[in-house]
Amino acid sequence: MKRTAFGYVFLLLVAAYASRAQPGRFTIEHINQLVNVTDLKISPDGNRALFITARRNLEKNNFDRELVVLNLQTKQQQVVGKDLKEISAPTWMNNGDIALIATSENVRQVQLLTIKTGAVQVITKSNTGIMRYAWSPDEKWLAYLAKEDKPKPTDATKFNDSFEVGDNDMFVSGAPLNTHVWIADATSNAQRITNEGSTSTGLATTTLSWSGNSNLLAFTHYPSAHSGITTYGKNILYNVATKEMKPITGNKDNEGTPIITPSNQQVWFTYPRDGVDANISDWHQVDLKSGTITNITAPLDREINQVMWLPDGKVLLKGIDTDGSALWQLHQNKFTKVTLGNVVRLAEVSVSKKGMVLSGATTDNAIEIYYKPTLADEPVLLTSFNSFVKELKLGKQEMFVWNSTNGLQPNGVITYPPDFFPEKKYPLVLYIHGGPTASSLPGFNALPQALAAKGWIVFEPNYRGSNNLGNKFQSAISADPSEGPGQDVVSGVNALKERAYVDKDQIAVTGWSYGGWMTSWLIGRYPEVWKAAVAGAAPVDFTDMYSLNDLNRMRRHAIVESPYVGDNLEWAYKNSPIWYFNKIKVPTLIMSKAADSRVTVTGSYKLFGALRDNGVETQFIAYPGPDHFPADPVRALDVYTRWIGWVEKHLSDRNKIEVGK
Repeated sequence: MKRTAFGYVFLLLVAAYASRAQPGRFTIEHINQLVNVTDLKISPDGNRALFITARRNLEKNNFDRELVVLNLQTKQQQVVGKDLKEISAPTWMNNGDIALIATSENVRQVQLLTIKTGAVQVITKSNTGIMRYAWSPDEKWLAYLAKEDKPKPTDATKFNDSFEVGDNDMFVSGAPLNTHVWIADATSNAQRITNEGSTSTGLATTTLSWSGNSNLLAFTHYPSAHSGITTYGKNILYNVATKEMKPITGNKDNEGTPIITPSNQQVWFTYPRDGVDANISDWHQVDLKSGTITNITAPLDREINQVMWLPDGKVLLKGIDTDGSALWQLHQNKFTKVTLGNVVRLAEVSVSKKGMVLSGATTDNAIEIYYKPTLADEPVLLTSFNSFVKELKLGKQEMFVWNSTNGLQPNGVITYPPDFFPEKKYPLVLYIHGGPTASSLPGFNALPQALAAKGWIVFEPNYRGSNNLGNKFQSAISADPSEGPGQDVVSGVNALKERAYVDKDQIAVTGWSYGGWMTSWLIGRYPEVWKAAVAGAAPVDFTDMYSLNDLNRMRRHAIVESPYVGDNLEWAYKNSPIWYFNKIKVPTLIMSKAADSRVTVTGSYKLFGALRDNGVETQFIAYPGPDHFPADPVRALDVYTRWIGWVEKHLSDRNKIEVGK
């Protein structure tokens, strides 16, 4: 057929319209385009925001980071500090300059950046590098954390590198160094204010909080630098004038995150409810005159991870609620939710006398920065770093609630395929969160969207131990690390199987960290349910978790007693995934970092050996080096690619079959 010029133009227009009307799906490759935003701070005058962007650089296998100043009225951005190396922890000074940590002569130091001129002044002179810092309100004093110098060997000891093992992970290759609190004055003269034993470990770097009058400094003391003793933290108050140092309360341990209130009369701090390790860490207030302690957040019964004071004296609380991130205003013992508009997954919040900035994700976009002039105002979008996501066709999300055992009602997130038709059948893929004190919440999340784009329904269950449903639900995992949470997950799967569009014979289970623990438990405890499994950084043995990782003997979650005392060892094995390894039938991909100190690779080797010896299809992929998940973009992308590829390989292509056919 002969086509006219008009016909060609018409076809081009149709093609252009079709490409616009039918956007592509989110794939693993799109992860490389995502821009992350961290360290968000609003200026004291409320006119500008400061933050760091990170973009994946696959050629160099690192992240290109930029320090950005954003005008909240014009939305104009200015990249500053381009010559600084390894920037972190930026904050505003009273005069509009920026303080931050950056590398100088291969050591991490606190530095001052003048925005107008670009001039940089190195403030500290640490030999070992700055870990955290805090200026006093009058900027007369700088408090910071730094490790002590490594002892220099003598002639008699220079070839002897033996060390005494304590409560640390199996990858420690030398005695851990104490981290001390230092205070420097305006001339950079620094004095160490903590002695031997008055330390903050590298794992749990303490908050440094100044009083409004710059006279008092609060921090957390730990009895040693070994990582497994972090539940033994005790909050300390230091008087700059008298150099007196004393405990803030009479509690023996379990304290953290001390914050001196603007009135200088109280200190807020975290402490597990009723002193029970497995409970929510509520925020408590101690009156510095009377010593009276009040549990502030117990009536709210939600996990609170940030506390901020507004100019009018009211308190703003950031935390996790039933079906998303939340902000609450606390005034006269009443908690009132603050509107977040379309932001359902909140990352950071920073307040000033003229409003606040926040970063977070919506259901149809990745992380961006927003401005709220007042608590009542809807957030105003200021950036478009990830606007390409909104042009893609994402899977719609739904919060799902079901009944489990012990009268519990877990919830979770369902993400449907972008082109979902309820008259068809779809495989079900579980993506189980780690923690376990974490939550799966609505909002853009790269891996679930990439899984859903394959034509699968993605289910993210919040099993008991999750932190979005209050203390009763979170603490229900205590002494019940597997059976109870496993029943929560399986009861959720069974409820979903009642929906006509779920293919009951095509179900995969996947997870990382505690999600890997739960995956390993489920494929052995319920071996007939699954068609594929991915176990990432999976802890599978209670004794490994208690003896080999960095938290080891720390009381937490379901680890409330030593497995080596009395008859606990049998209980520990029966409540570990390893107990059911001989029952596993499903093809299982195992992935782990080779020097992961949080979940040692020993568990992955045990799972691999068990599957190999029982003739179960398996593959074990290890990534060199430390970290709990690959920190570099190339290895992270490989994890996601293998994750999806394994599921795709073992799920039949039945999502095109209509119900009843």
